[in-house]
Amino acid sequence: MILKEKSLLVALISSVVVSLVLILTLVGYVIYTELKGEEFKRSYENSLHRINAKIYSKYIGTDMLKAGIEKNGPLNTKPIIEGVITNKGYKNISDILIKVRFLDKDGAGIYEYVFRPQDPALGTYGLPQVSIPGLPVPKKVILHSNESLAFKAVLTDCPHEIYETMRASSAYVENPVKKWSGKLDAEIISVSF
Repeated sequence: MILKEKSLLVALISSVVVSLVLILTLVGYVIYTELKGEEFKRSYENSLHRINAKIYSKYIGTDMLKAGIEKNGPLNTKPIIEGVITNKGYKNISDILIKVRFLDKDGAGIYEYVFRPQDPALGTYGLPQVSIPGLPVPKKVILHSNESLAFKAVLTDCPHEIYETMRASSAYVENPVKKWSGKLDAEIISVSF
């Protein structure tokens, strides 16, 4: 009789443990599939944006692209990149991602900077746009068909050699480092409509 009670108790405990393992495995699988689904969705959307960029980039112009040192405003002495982006196509662009390469004298890229030209302009006179909790966020700029948008972005991680070359071109500096030739190359890497 004691042997039957111990066997029954072991069987009951084993059943509970196996049931818990099965339930936790099923819960883990459901969580995994949800996370994997979100990752797949993000990957799909990123791929779609890159494909849009390859197809639609012939309608997007980047003009007056230049890099230098800001001389006025709150970003005085900061390295910046600025220019004008033009939508020559038939669709309104809600988001665009540009990669600018700084080229050496042989045309090889020595530094890349990726940014969104539709983000609020920095370095303008007056107060810069910042998001404050509790206040409405400024609407994202939509680049409509056949419109242009001037942009300015701060080069947050600009290499010292490029910064020195920019500084040397804006004022006389003895023996500047000349790795960067002063040439830029822009590529549209992501477009959303």
